[in-house]
Amino acid sequence: MKMKMKMKNKIHWKKALELLKNDISISEYEVYFDDEKIEALDAFLLDKNEADVPEELIYYDDDTIDYSDIPPTTDEEFRLSELIGKTGLFPIDQKRTIKKLKNGDDISIYDVYFDGEKIEKSDADLLRKNNIEIPENLIY
Repeated sequence: MKMKMKMKNKIHWKKALELLKNDISISEYEVYFDDEKIEALDAFLLDKNEADVPEELIYYDDDTIDYSDIPPTTDEEFRLSELIGKTGLFPIDQKRTIKKLKNGDDISIYDVYFDGEKIEKSDADLLRKNNIEIPENLIY
C-alpha cells in the first residue's frame, strides 16, 4: 500500500510571522525565505515554530532588544549549555535532526539528544545512516 504524502502549501516568512503573531499555527505551511534580513526576535519566533531561518539572514541590534521579559535560565537550558561547552556542538533534539537530514542539511555542528519521544523505524534508519546512535526503546 502506498502512502500519499500531503504537500504543504508554501508561505512567505512575513506572512508566517503575521499568522504567528495572531496566534495562528503555521504547521500546515512550508515557510520560504528570500534574501531579506530578518530581525532576530522574529527569527526566534519562526524557529520556535519549526520554520528554520537561514542563519545568514538573521540580524539583531542589542539596543533595540528588550530583555526584561526573558525568564531566568531553566535547569534544562543550563544542562544544554553545559553540553555545548563539553562537545563544542549545538544540542538538537531528534525531531529537528530528522527534519534537517530530510532537507539535506549538514548536521555536523549539532550534538543530537533524545527527549524520550518515540521515533519511527524509517526515521531511526535515517539517523543510523548518519552515524547517530538511537536508544532502542525509542523506536517503534
